[in-house]
Amino acid sequence: RYSFAAAGTKSEFVEDQNSAPEVLKEEEELLSSSPEVFHTRTLDVHEAFRRFRPPRHAWLHSFADLSKRGLVELHPVVFAANPRVDHIYEVIKWQDQCVREDEIVYMRSELPGSGRKLRPQKGTGKARIKDKRAPHFKFGGRPLGRRPRDHGYDIDLNVLAEGFSAICTSKHSQGDFYLVDSLKNFTIPSLVGFKQMINSESVLFVSGYEGLSASQNTEICFQPGIDLLTSETVHPKAMLEHMKLVMDYAALTQLERWALDIGQEHQLLEQLDVWDFENVRQS
Repeated sequence: RYSFAAAGTKSEFVEDQNSAPEVLKEEEELLSSSPEVFHTRTLDVHEAFRRFRPPRHAWLHSFADLSKRGLVELHPVVFAANPRVDHIYEVIKWQDQCVREDEIVYMRSELPGSGRKLRPQKGTGKARIKDKRAPHFKFGGRPLGRRPRDHGYDIDLNVLAEGFSAICTSKHSQGDFYLVDSLKNFTIPSLVGFKQMINSESVLFVSGYEGLSASQNTEICFQPGIDLLTSETVHPKAMLEHMKLVMDYAALTQLERWALDIGQEHQLLEQLDVWDFENVRQS
């Protein structure tokens, strides 16, 4: 419920992830056919972006040996955004509130034990009491015990998308972003080997294909510094907690489509200080 996909997206993103889109299938076949193929991707980006906020680029690495397979253009809305710390803070606060759980404070009637009166009402020279569950006793019940409630709230999707873009921009600018061809047929030793090749203490892998099985999830839990999420379950805190972010081509396409579906491109065009914006918009 606190992932990017669960926060509310259009139907194009929340689709069956068991099979990649047709375009991704063709590119995957092209990449697997021959390791000599040099793969490139050029985006159809608006003229205003190319002039004042050009797309970023990233090498497409092979997941097996970290060799360079091609050069990929990254959309400027996601990887060339203004890394605003306030948006990142709002996204992290929203996630913490969604997973927040209150501790139950039991009331007097909810505690175990007998309701027998501990001592007689008169004749002892002491204060009158009833049972041991009284509020003024240690381990006694509270008059108005705290009840668990839902602290989650609906975040503005524009703030969520801008926070995601700020995290991706920071990771790419710092050199902590790796793009691989596919994580579809991964193994636990291959994830460990890739972590050793990039020489990092903690790595987050984001796959655009179906989720993990129960056995794979158990094995990854015992691997220190390694976590694998899908494009539907990735969340901002995991992206910040790990030093390196490794994303396959399918996850990159799906997350970029999600960020553009929010309407970020139109808003960013209005924010750009373009002197001939009217001509650009008419074109």
